[in-house]
Amino acid sequence: MKRRPLTVLAFLGLICFSPNTTVAQQSVKGGAKVLMLSGGQRNHHGYRRQAYLLQKALEDTKQLEVTISEDAAILETPSLAKYDLIVAMADRRDPEFRFTPGQQKALLQFVHDGKGFFSLHGFCCAEQHWQPEMRDMLGGVLSHVGTPDTKVKFGKYHLKISDSGHPITQGAADFEHEDELYYELQTRGEPIKPLVVAVYEGKEWPVVWTREFGKGRVCVSVFGHCGVQPKSKDPLEHEPFQKLVVRGILWTAGREVK
Repeated sequence: MKRRPLTVLAFLGLICFSPNTTVAQQSVKGGAKVLMLSGGQRNHHGYRRQAYLLQKALEDTKQLEVTISEDAAILETPSLAKYDLIVAMADRRDPEFRFTPGQQKALLQFVHDGKGFFSLHGFCCAEQHWQPEMRDMLGGVLSHVGTPDTKVKFGKYHLKISDSGHPITQGAADFEHEDELYYELQTRGEPIKPLVVAVYEGKEWPVVWTREFGKGRVCVSVFGHCGVQPKSKDPLEHEPFQKLVVRGILWTAGREVK
């Protein structure tokens, strides 16, 4: 069979719809602009599948417009200025995803100057090359270097709303949730004041919390583990947890939390 040459239009189509192309799913007029920084340790987290799921959930609020990027180089470009919030997911220990000193500085400056930052699950795995201010921004991180040696346990947990007066948790009730818990976190700066805790071995461990970094708002969720296997469940498919994450992102963006 004689093969037809690839047409110019078909070639352009391949470029435009490449999985790595940074495009928004849909336009949200007047919506806060979210940079979803995906990519990371591919042996642990199904970050790409999760990014598309979360993108839809955020844009369905009609308050947020999401752009997905797996390349942290965008942090050092003028394009960063147009975003109101960064959502970071999955740890970045693979060499090609590791933050450079310049990228860390740009991220920290972005938040310190008044923008928002949401850390989902694996992003709080502190990389050895992190500048100390990265830990300051999050408040609590998973690390096996230093003390305490953070523990990791997958299971089903009872989640308790420990601060029902915050906009993120207002109206939320306690619920059961299956996920990967990071506990015995290494903390830095102001003590963590959790909005949500997980009960494990008779203790309450922080799962969701907020903090200020300079003029910026930060929200951290320890939960959110999406496994790499095709049949792995994504905890964001669990409505009570997804609602907390979406509300947390709306809050960090300075938008109305409904």
